[in-house]
Order: sequence, then structure tokens, then C-alpha cells
Amino acid sequence: MPPKKRPIKRSPSDETLHAAGIAINQMRRNQSKGIFALAEKIDDLRGSYETANITSLLHDCGLNEDEIATYMAVTSKLGQYKDGIKSQGLGYDGVRALVHSSDEAVAQAMSLGNAGGPLGANEIARLRDIPERSKIPDIDVVQNLRNECFQAECIRMAQERPQSFTSMARELHIAMETYEGNLRYVRRYYRLAENNKALAALGTEGTAAFEHRRAVVQSLGETFFSDKEAKIIALAKILLKQFDELFPGRAIPKSDWGLVGTDNPTLRYFAEARQALVALQVGGFLGGFPSDNSEHDQWDALSSIAYLAGVHNGSTLSQRLSPRPVGKLNAFIVRVASGVEAVGLDAAGFRIRAAYISIRRGRPRAKSLTPSGREKVVVYRQESAPKLSIKLRKLNLGRRIMNAWNQRCVQIDRDGFASDLTGQIDRLGKQDVHLLAATLRDEPFKERGKGEDDKRQQFGHAFQLLRDIRPRAFFFETSAEFRDPRHLPFRNKLARQADDLGYVITDFDLNALSFGVPQKRPRSILMGVAKEYGSQLRQPVLSKLVQKTVGEAIADVAFGFLPEIEAIPEEARTPDQIKYQKWARAWLAEHGNKSAPDTLSLIRNNSDRFDKWHEYGFNDDERHIVQPRLEDLHTDSVPLSLRILKRLQGIPDDWLFFGSHDEQRAQICETTPPVIYRVVGHVIHAALTGEDVDLDQAARQKLESRRWKTASGFRSMAQSHNPARRRALEWREHILREEEGP
Repeated sequence: MPPKKRPIKRSPSDETLHAAGIAINQMRRNQSKGIFALAEKIDDLRGSYETANITSLLHDCGLNEDEIATYMAVTSKLGQYKDGIKSQGLGYDGVRALVHSSDEAVAQAMSLGNAGGPLGANEIARLRDIPERSKIPDIDVVQNLRNECFQAECIRMAQERPQSFTSMARELHIAMETYEGNLRYVRRYYRLAENNKALAALGTEGTAAFEHRRAVVQSLGETFFSDKEAKIIALAKILLKQFDELFPGRAIPKSDWGLVGTDNPTLRYFAEARQALVALQVGGFLGGFPSDNSEHDQWDALSSIAYLAGVHNGSTLSQRLSPRPVGKLNAFIVRVASGVEAVGLDAAGFRIRAAYISIRRGRPRAKSLTPSGREKVVVYRQESAPKLSIKLRKLNLGRRIMNAWNQRCVQIDRDGFASDLTGQIDRLGKQDVHLLAATLRDEPFKERGKGEDDKRQQFGHAFQLLRDIRPRAFFFETSAEFRDPRHLPFRNKLARQADDLGYVITDFDLNALSFGVPQKRPRSILMGVAKEYGSQLRQPVLSKLVQKTVGEAIADVAFGFLPEIEAIPEEARTPDQIKYQKWARAWLAEHGNKSAPDTLSLIRNNSDRFDKWHEYGFNDDERHIVQPRLEDLHTDSVPLSLRILKRLQGIPDDWLFFGSHDEQRAQICETTPPVIYRVVGHVIHAALTGEDVDLDQAARQKLESRRWKTASGFRSMAQSHNPARRRALEWREHILREEEGP
């Protein structure tokens, strides 16, 4: 008879930990029970009340739209698996993933969960990728699935890592600057200490200062340099590892830098930055940071790390590191409101071969430079003061080239569009189509839209274009509702089609409010590149959002008279001027720090349009610029002139719109802010060419449409092969030819 096994004795701490584990498992199971209890409560209410009333109640209870949709579908979708889900302790994210999965995927998830433990939301979402032969409740399959999900999670973290990478690079740059500054201080001290003549000439105050410097140098020598050197080495090691993961293929020997820099300056800058990290991680820089200086070439570690950190304060770096890529790629834009979207893509390094306009313009009126004609000079006379003249600030418009790129007026869903686009592509000869961009109709995905089945839905036409012309990359923009759960089957269908066509895709939400546009304009982006470039594709993420208020955007347009009035002594101001100043300051204090609603509401006949815009301090029924005269100052709101609407959309001041007032208004409101086209264009350009761009710097640069329409306006990242001359030749060849016409 075998001896009895003695019970294993645990220490008190082990007993406590064991008890905590039991409690945690119980809490997890209770979590699943709570989800089903809430779903059952909602089901009970649905038997007695209208869905709209229940939805309103759940909103009041703090549930969002996604949670409400999930809980309402739990019983019908997962009722037969209730006991299994409770026993596995699946949380809300897992339950939500099951609700939005196919019946086959749900059954497979439960089988795998029983075999190897509960699955997470990411694992459930990836079940559709498991081959048919592997769909068995086997522990090995579970392990493989977890490994796949782990790799997917690593990719997701790598996409988010540029934010932490940039902040860590800036931390390294600050440490290096501090280190180098103190090193210069120490060297100056020792030069003085070795100069007997200079020491002899020191007076009483000079000697005291010298002794103070000696104490500082001794203190620095004790701890500062060793601590700072250890920090620099540690940061360099971490950054080098992350650098090779984020930017593979940059380990280029110094002997090849010159050749690489001629064709791709950005690639050279990153090669220099990697060399700096390699040198820093091994230490040994007490005498100064590594550098190479010769008659033909210069490189130093500090400047390279400054580039990596996005610090471009020095004049030399500013010339080298303009955020405009050298390489120009070919792009076609389909269904844009006005063509100004092309300004953003042009700034991101694309040559716009054709832009197809979605709103047909009316005939231009005379030669007006602004929608309301030229601004008039307003003259005032005071009772006891000399004549004063106050002028509204005007734009320095200069010569305009409205059709700087090839604008077309054929609709994406009309006959003749495909043949017209094919004709434009044929003009390229043997050149590739690098990018197809489009702003697609958003009504099909709104609350009353039918999604995939809506006749206005244009993704079918867009994907047919992908099949026909096979660009290397694409991105389609539409309403934020496109990514709602109810459209998930359609998005999955598009993903499968893109995969069949050879594209790696990503879809994400993007709000213009985060990129310096003072407007709440959430949109959805579906973006893809050919699979050979898929590993380089990333979403446009800023390490620090570009926040701009309405006041910052429109103050000089809406209140153009204010600076002149405030420059006049108070006792010399007229009643009109006093009232104007009071009105302007009161508006800025109440509404200046806000962001505007989506301008699309102005042309979509929303029932609450007037109240919504009035709440933000605007009157969308008036169009003039308020002037300092009593007949204009009877309102507490700002009229929505076309100039103000352009500012709210982030449209350059010098971009012209033509047609009637209503036509121009529709063009402005329908336009996608050009900065959105710019940042999306930058990440696609980087994926195709390897020319990485600092998005934080690029998103903060002001876009001016005339900047890209003259030879002097083109700027490159390096002064190789005289790029200004090359841009001038491009300008003559493409723009002037189109301006002259056939």
C-alpha cells in the first residue's frame, strides 16, 4: 500500500496569494454573470416598452451606443453558450467580440476556450483566419492561435511606439545637450586655469568667480558626467533596438552615405541617426560626442539625434530637414469638393495628375478676388477728433493660378468616368500610378442610410478602380459612422476584396480637430498599400495633438477692425468703435476657446442647425463681415462669411472658389480639410519610398495654395542636384502647359 502523500504546507503569504487567486477567479465568473443579467433585464424591458424608450433609458444609465447594441444582441446570439461563457469568466470585450462574430466563429471560440482556457477579444476576432483543417478543439491549435495574436499585438504596439520613441529621442537629445554644455564649461575652466597670465590679471572679484567655477567643476566631475553618461548609454541602447524594429534597412555603411543621400536624403539622415545610436551605446565619449568633419562631408551625433527627435532649431538643420519629401509620386484624386484637397497631397510629396471635382461649379462672377467682392474702406468721423480711417485687413493675393493641377468634372458613378480616367493615366506613359485617393459619399452610412445596400454607396465604384488601374496605394475617406458595428460585415467584405487584389489595409478614425482644424469633424479612413510595402504602413499618429480654437483661427477675419480700434486712445474712440470693441471682446471671451461643429451640417438641412451654430456664437443666415457701425452691431453672433468658413475648414486664405454664394458655400463645407490629405499622404509616401517625415512638424506647417504654384515655392529636404531648378522645370512642363490649354 503506497504511503499517503503529505499535504504540501504553504507559508502564510502563499496561503494569502492562493486565496486571492480563488477570489479573482470567482470575480471573473461573476463578471460574465453580470453581463448576462444585464442583457436579460434589457430583454424583459423590450417585452413592454418601445426600443427607442429603452435606448434613451440606457443612455441615461451611462451606456454608449456600442454597449447598447452589444447587450441587446447577447441573448439571441449567445444564449445557448451562456453556461460556457459564465464558466470561462469571459469579460465584456470578449462577449462583444463574440456578438460581432459569425455563428461558426462563436462555436469555434467556445470549443477552443473549453480546450485551452478563455480566449481574448483579439483572439476571437482572428478566428476567421484559422484554416479549415485546424478548426478542432485541440490545445495545440489554441497555442498557435495565441502565438498569432501575440504577434498581432506586437505589431499594434509597434504602430503606437513612434510616440514613445519620439519622446525618448527628445529625452536623449536634452541629455546630450546638457552634457555637451557642461563639458564646454569644464574645458573653458581648464584653459583659464592653465593660463598663468590670465590668472595673474584677475582682480578680487575675478578670483572669487574663478574659485566658484572651480567648485562647480569639481561638483560636475564627482557625479554629473558619470550619471549623465550612464543615462545617455541606456537611452541609446533602448532606442537602437526600437529603431531597428521601426525603421529596418537603415544600417548603411558610412562609405555609401554620399551615394544614398543623392537619391534619397531621408534615408541618409536615418542612416546617420542609427550610426549615432551605435556610437553612443558603447560610451567612451567623455571627450565629446562622435563626429566626422571633412572638406566634403560633415556628420555629428548630436545633430543626428536632433533630427531623430524632431528638433530643428539650428539654421543648418532647418535647411536640411524641411518636412517636404524630395521624391514626387503620381496621384489621382477622385470626388473632391473643390480641388483644394490636392494642396495637402502636394505638400506630402505627390504630383497631382488629375483631381475629379464632385460639385459642378457655376460661372465665375467678373474678377472678384473674394466671394463678396473687394473689401471696402470704411471711414469714420468723430465729433471732436480728426478724420480716422480703419481698413479691414486684406489678403496679399498676387497672381493666381486657379487650375494649377488638372481638375476634371466627371463623377465617379457616371458614364464616361472610367474612360476619362484611363485617358489621364495614359498620359503618364510608363510611369506608375502611386496613389488613388477619394472622398466617398457618407450618407449611406449615416443613421438613415442602408450601408452596403444603399444606392448612393460608392465603395463598389472605388474598388472597381483599384481592380482596373492597380495603384500602389490608396485611401478612401468617408463618414465616421462607416466604422459602426452595423457596417462590420461590409468592412470585412472590403478587407477580403483588398486582400484578393494584393493590398494590406488598415482602417481608423481621424478627427480634424486633432490636426489644427478648429472643427469637430470625425471621419473614417480606409487605407491600403501593395503587400510588398505592407510592413511599412502605419497610421498617422501625432505625439502631441495640434489644438487650435475658433478664436485663434478666425479672430483676424471676424474682428479685423479690432486691432486698429484698440490702437486709438480710449478718449478718441467713437461710440461705434466702443461698441464694436465691446462686442468683439465679449464674443471672444464666451466662444473663442470653443471648437466649431462639423460644417457639413450647414448644407445637410439638419433640424437643429440654427440652434447648434448659434450656441457656438455664429449666425449662418448672415454673410457679411461686421463693421464698427451701429446698424451692424445689433447681434451677439458672428455671421458665417465664406472667409470664416474657409478658416474653420483649414483651407488656405489664397484659395479661390467660384460660382454663386451657395455654390461656394457647398464647396467649402464639403471639402475635406487639406491637412487630413497631407498627413495621410505622408504615411503612404513613407511606406512606398522609405522617406520618413516628422508628422508633428508637418501637421503644424501652414498650407498656402500659391506656395506650390510657383517655381520658388518648391522646397526639398536636401540641396542635392539643385532641386529648385528641377522644380522650376516641372512647373514649366506641367503647370504652364495646362494653363495655356490645348
